[in-house]
Amino acid sequence: MISTKNRIISAMVAVVVLAMISGLPQAVAVPTPPAPPSINIIPNITSVALVNGVLTATGTATAVVHGQSVTVPFSAPVDVTASPNPDPTDPCAILNLRLGPINLNLLGLVVQTSPICLVLTGFQNGGLLGQLLCGLANGLHNGIPLVQYLESLPPEQLNTLLAGIVDILNGSLANLYNATLTSIDSICAGIPGPHHTCAILHLELGPLNLTLLGLNIVLDDCANGPVTVDITAVRGHGGGLLGDLLCNLLGHNLINLGATLQDILNLILARLH
Repeated sequence: MISTKNRIISAMVAVVVLAMISGLPQAVAVPTPPAPPSINIIPNITSVALVNGVLTATGTATAVVHGQSVTVPFSAPVDVTASPNPDPTDPCAILNLRLGPINLNLLGLVVQTSPICLVLTGFQNGGLLGQLLCGLANGLHNGIPLVQYLESLPPEQLNTLLAGIVDILNGSLANLYNATLTSIDSICAGIPGPHHTCAILHLELGPLNLTLLGLNIVLDDCANGPVTVDITAVRGHGGGLLGDLLCNLLGHNLINLGATLQDILNLILARLH
């Protein structure tokens, strides 16, 4: 049994501990500040893989509005072919990489692009990726089907090649934010439901000659013309917020010809703050 003396000592210790605790500053929960608004309307390619025998690029476009993140998935076939007329003076044959077209709706901003073609000139001595691309080009020129060539690669080389294609696509798509507004088609067309479109912006980029990852890349619309980006603003309740903001900017003539896609997104972001 606990003696009376021990009970008194335990009680005194408890009183002292409670007094010390009560004198300490209490922790106050600090709310996490909301994420700053952002609009990534050009999708970020997250993977390129063989899906049912078709080389397919998948990715997402995202927006953060009032602390809430919205993600829209994107998927498009990637066609890889050998140039029918490779430059005989080039130590590595030329590949044509075709993506698109892109079609997605991000909170009322409907984005449509033309097909996007990349003409790749690899360098045999430019590292493992250059070697793999040159090997792919040579295989295609020798009549080996794309799927068969890819399936013949060791897993680590296949992963390196596909990851390199992802980086090439993302590096090229990032240039679309510099696409320049060339025309504004004012419309007010009804579509099923309580929504309507208010305008279409037509932007153009290129053709461009780039250097990415040690490769020479020519970017165009697959017809030697500029890559086009068309944006339709769709108004409506719930999910049309960015479309509403764009329509508002257009209604006040705050978007002018010559603006880049990034300029337009910056104007929308300013309205979100």
